[in-house]
Amino acid sequence: MKNKFIKISFSFLTLLLMFSCAENDDYTNDSVLSVSSPALTVSLGFSNSQTLVEQEVSYDFTVSISETQSADVVVFLEQTDGTATAGEDFTMPSSLTIKKGTLSASDVISIHADELIEDTETVTIQIGSGNESNVSGVSNQTVSFEIANLTDGDLVVGMSWAASSAVTDNYGTEIGAYDLADLRLLLTDSPYTTVYESADGATAETYVLSAAAPDGDYSFVADFYAAMYEIPADIDITLTFDQVGKINGQTHSFSNALNTTDSCPGLNYVMASVTKSGNSYSFEEVGEKSSLDLENYAGAWSVKTPYHNGLQNDFTAEVTDDTLFIDGIGQAFILNFWGETPTTSAPVEITLNSDGTVSIARQYVYTADYNGGLYDYEIEGSGTWNACGDKNILDLVYDIYYPGDADGIAKTYAAYLNYPYIGGTFTLD
Repeated sequence: MKNKFIKISFSFLTLLLMFSCAENDDYTNDSVLSVSSPALTVSLGFSNSQTLVEQEVSYDFTVSISETQSADVVVFLEQTDGTATAGEDFTMPSSLTIKKGTLSASDVISIHADELIEDTETVTIQIGSGNESNVSGVSNQTVSFEIANLTDGDLVVGMSWAASSAVTDNYGTEIGAYDLADLRLLLTDSPYTTVYESADGATAETYVLSAAAPDGDYSFVADFYAAMYEIPADIDITLTFDQVGKINGQTHSFSNALNTTDSCPGLNYVMASVTKSGNSYSFEEVGEKSSLDLENYAGAWSVKTPYHNGLQNDFTAEVTDDTLFIDGIGQAFILNFWGETPTTSAPVEITLNSDGTVSIARQYVYTADYNGGLYDYEIEGSGTWNACGDKNILDLVYDIYYPGDADGIAKTYAAYLNYPYIGGTFTLD
C-alpha cells in the first residue's frame, strides 16, 4: 500500500511540475508549448482611407495572433500602389515581430513633410502580406493615404459622408456609404448661384482652393452625382479644412444633411461659406438644404403608365410665381367615359412636397358640355414625384367632382371598371 501511495504521489508531482513549467515557460531551449497555426488579425487606430495635408503625422496599428507561440511570428508590410516615395514622403516598417510568448505587436506608418511643391501624392500599403509563416489565416488590412502638398496660402477641403443609420440590402448585407451615395463637392459663389469648380471622385472628395484664387466669398456645397434613390436613407456629411501651419483638421459635421431621394436636379446642401483674404480664411457654417427648382418640372408631360387605358391623357406644366401648374389633366375621363366635351379649363396648382409626395388641393379644373348644357368640375388628388431617373416622374391619383359634391365621380365610376382610382405615371418629355 505504501509503495502504491508513493507512486501516485510521484505521478502527481510530475504533472504539477509540468504545469508549473508551462506557466513559467521562458520560451527558450526546450519549451513545453506545442507549435500551432494561430489566426492573425490586423487592427487600425485610424480609418483605412486617409486624406491629409502633407505634415508630420503617424498612424498606429496592431497585429495580433489568437494564441501564444514558442517561436516569433513575423508580419510583413508592402507598398502595393501609389506615387509617394518610401523614406521621403512616408516611412513604414517592412515587417514587425510578435515575440514568442506574446499575442501582439504594434508599430506606426509615418507621413512626412518637406518644402517641395508637388502634386497630390498617394500611397497604398498592405499590412499582412499573406506570406507569414505558421499562421492559419491572415485578416490583413489595406490602407491608403492621399497626401496634398500645399503652399502656405492653399486651403484643402475634404468631404466625407456616412449613412445616418445602417442600410442593408434584401439579404441583410450592409450597404457602404460610398455605394449608397456618390456626392459632389462644389465650389460656388456665396450665396450659391454659380458653380466654379467641383470634385467628383468615387469616394470621399478633396478640393484645394489655391492661394492664387481671387479674394472674396465662396460656398462649399454638396449635391448628388448618383444615389440608390429607391432606398430612402439620410446622409451625414463631414467637411474638413486644412492649411499649412494655420489650420489642422478643422471639422464641421452636418447630420441628416441629404437623403438619397434628394438626388434630383436643383437639390443640394450648402455646408459652409468661406471668405478668402490673401492667405487668410474665415468660415461660417450654413447647413442649409435647398428647395426644389420647379423649373425642372415645366414642359410637356406624357402618360407613361395609365391606371386605366383611355381615361388619362398627356398634359403640360408651367411655373408661375414659384408655383407649379398643370393643364389638361383628366380631360380624357370626362370625354371618353363621362361622355362630355371639355370646353374650357384652368391650370391646376400642385405642390411638390419635400418628402417626395404631391398634393392637389380641391379646385376648379374645367367646364364640360353635355347636350348643350355647361357643367363645372373640380379636381383633388395626391401622388409622388421623383427626378432621380432619366426623366422627371409624377405619379398622380385624383378624383373629379361636381362643385359642392362630397363624393367624386371619377373614383366611383372607376370602381365599375375594377380600378380604384383614376390617374397614372407621367414623365417629362
